[in-house]
Amino acid sequence: MPPNVAQEHMEHWLIEGARKVAGEVRLRHIRNVEPFYLKRNYQPIWLDSYQLRPEALELIELLRETSVDDWRNYGYSLETLEREMRRLTNLPEQATAMEVLLTDAFVTYAEQALNNELIPNADENDHPTMRRVVLSGDDRITEMQIISLLQESVRQNKLDELLAQMAPQHEGYRRLRAELKRYREIDRSGGWRPISHDLTLSAGDRHADVPYLRWLLDQYGDLPSGTLSWFFGSEENIPAPARNPNADLAQAEYLLDGPLRSAIIHFQKRHKLEQTGSLNKDTIDRLNIPPYQTAQRIALNMKRWRQLPSDLGERHIMVNMADYSMQLVKSGAPELEMKVIIGRLDRRTPVMTDLMRIIEVAPTWTVPPRIAGSYILPNVKRNPDYLKQKGFDVMQWRNGARVHVAADEINWHNYSARNLPYTFVQRPGKLNALGTVKFLFPNDQSIYLHDTSSPELFDKEQRALSSGCVRVEKPRLLAEKLLQSQDGWHRGRIDEAIDHNHTSRIRIKDPVPVHLMYWTTWVDDEGQLQIRDDVYQRDLIGGTATHASL
Repeated sequence: MPPNVAQEHMEHWLIEGARKVAGEVRLRHIRNVEPFYLKRNYQPIWLDSYQLRPEALELIELLRETSVDDWRNYGYSLETLEREMRRLTNLPEQATAMEVLLTDAFVTYAEQALNNELIPNADENDHPTMRRVVLSGDDRITEMQIISLLQESVRQNKLDELLAQMAPQHEGYRRLRAELKRYREIDRSGGWRPISHDLTLSAGDRHADVPYLRWLLDQYGDLPSGTLSWFFGSEENIPAPARNPNADLAQAEYLLDGPLRSAIIHFQKRHKLEQTGSLNKDTIDRLNIPPYQTAQRIALNMKRWRQLPSDLGERHIMVNMADYSMQLVKSGAPELEMKVIIGRLDRRTPVMTDLMRIIEVAPTWTVPPRIAGSYILPNVKRNPDYLKQKGFDVMQWRNGARVHVAADEINWHNYSARNLPYTFVQRPGKLNALGTVKFLFPNDQSIYLHDTSSPELFDKEQRALSSGCVRVEKPRLLAEKLLQSQDGWHRGRIDEAIDHNHTSRIRIKDPVPVHLMYWTTWVDDEGQLQIRDDVYQRDLIGGTATHASL
């Protein structure tokens, strides 16, 4: 852009028109944006020959996927940006408005990304002592520092790298980005409509809504490839079929045939529903979730990738609470998979990431004070033999040392949850609440992985049943895998220690990263979007996110 032309129009937007850029947007960062362009002789960084550069398109995509869950709270002026992008021409006034809007939006986004404001679930009331992740005070990245980062990245021609650093680079994030685009496009097509709950279909049935059902499952990626082309001759940009009240149901398009039944099963499997192949109430309920709501959930789960380090670990444990599952991953592939039990609704397992350093075989269980007061003490008051029956010892600190106290010499009715000077320690064995093995990593909530004395609970579909820790289905096998590089700790020795109630604490030679995460949407290794119930209600989106935001 000619310097005098750039200066004239940029000065207008940055000085006289800063409150009404493109007719309506008030710049949020004008104090630092105006000097930034002054140093550049008002030359643009996001446009080249009146065309948006790839970095500008990437920034807009980042703003889109960030703001989908609740666009009103982000401050990107995205609606205006989208409109100005669609009508961008070689008019300097219009191009410079687009330029300053992009820079202002970038600074807002960078503040949020670099200060961890885009990370959800950072300050849950059921785990009040967990450290807040949002940066504050002297740790906070300032607007001036962001402008300096922007200046340096432009100077070194590394603006694309700076943008990449603002978003997770995990494969899981990129896979969700493609699904977010899919659901936004379904929403924008205008073809989606709910299915009547009166409609219940099985294989071989015919109905006027079958063509729409086939189209919808194709849009969601559940219909086998080529099925729509059999009806329409092409699968490119097929609009949603309207219901024909005068349909000739004898025609093949109205038959719930084999491929459509397979698509229904595929859809049910992705949502962890009973795989019947029939259109039943539960399946209709899921099909009737508007695509923009699914897009909101995808966008929120994309933010959860920001809770993880850039390097998950060559070998790591990934727990997905919403799926009640765990994987031991090595070189990007699952080495071991199993079910898990997570915290019940009043003691939700926190999202965290740390290093597992110790495995305890045939563990004892030192009961946390909150459980001792709220659960153990009431049971002892009702049943004086409770501690003996469950294998508990009673300990007390005296003169700086922990000593054993005879339980039958204590009048438990003199104590309450707030006034309990004793500690309960459960001996190893079949009754031990931690089962046969526990896996330790440092945190201030006494959260760890462990076995359970109630393995039958793994047969339940909904497994939010613990007091916050994660119970694992195959503890001995997990211990064997994690200790396979350590001399002497083979499966036989592990089993022997457990069988003889011989408590052993083993320091892992190579500590293993543990990621306790909450994915209600993710893309699996087969490229399929998986959707789970929001058991902890962490997907509830505040504010007034609207259909129009997509």
